[in-house]
Amino acid sequence: MSDVDPAETNTRARALRTEDYGPEADEPAPTSKKSEKVEREGLPPGYRMRADAHYVENLASRRGDRGVADGPRPVESHRSDRLLDQLAEDLGTIESAAQALATDGARMARRVNTDLIKSQVWRAAWALRAHALLGGRHRAQLRPRPLGFLLGQIRSGWAAECRLTSVKLDVEASDWNAVVSVDEHSVVAGVNGALIATLGLIGQTDETTLTLQAVTAAGQLRSIDLIQADVLVTPSEGGRFFDASWADRPGGWLAGFGAAVAKAAAQQHGGDAVFLADEQIGSTVRMQFSK
Repeated sequence: MSDVDPAETNTRARALRTEDYGPEADEPAPTSKKSEKVEREGLPPGYRMRADAHYVENLASRRGDRGVADGPRPVESHRSDRLLDQLAEDLGTIESAAQALATDGARMARRVNTDLIKSQVWRAAWALRAHALLGGRHRAQLRPRPLGFLLGQIRSGWAAECRLTSVKLDVEASDWNAVVSVDEHSVVAGVNGALIATLGLIGQTDETTLTLQAVTAAGQLRSIDLIQADVLVTPSEGGRFFDASWADRPGGWLAGFGAAVAKAAAQQHGGDAVFLADEQIGSTVRMQFSK
């Protein structure tokens, strides 16, 4: 069974609150004199904080070994294992491409290997941020962002992969100059997750065009639609797009992971994500960021 549980996502994803990103949100909590005394002499600044964070992160697993009930959640633990496997695979691809880049001086080979490295580094970075979002470790911050800047991040992130594959990504917006108040990292991670899940669903084709359509109104990001018009999606496939129990879904674990991230990002903004299958051919993943 898949390790991405929408129920868990729904529990962890919450609507953004103003206190999460107010003027005081980024200010560190005051430190008492008593806590200052425990700083060890001679250690670099921040070392104690990193050590304490490491201790807390590993506390659950240590308690689990001792039979304490509040050990790590099975779903999240399994997802972490799958993520580590995926990152190891990505790093192996990067290493192989880097070695080829160093030994093969042909212009085309250098271009391909450079794009391969960029693509895998981008995917690994996305997976880590997405994992933090699903695990509730992402601190949401609503800030005004130009819509063109957000969409530009998505387009540039996919540029290398699009050059390596037959995928074409078109990006459209109702108002490119609109300034919207969103959690930038959450939105970008969610849209990228929808892209990965959709590519997994439609599989390998001779040439695929994906279209992003962003809609704004009254200074708010209303929705982003991800549209593909090349592959027929059956009702059973469309109905299970966000289903964590879909064990043999096209695209495998990573596609289910991406779908869960898309839904979580929309829900954190007070909306939701839905899958709409066209009666003839094609489909749409609609991420609604406000109702």
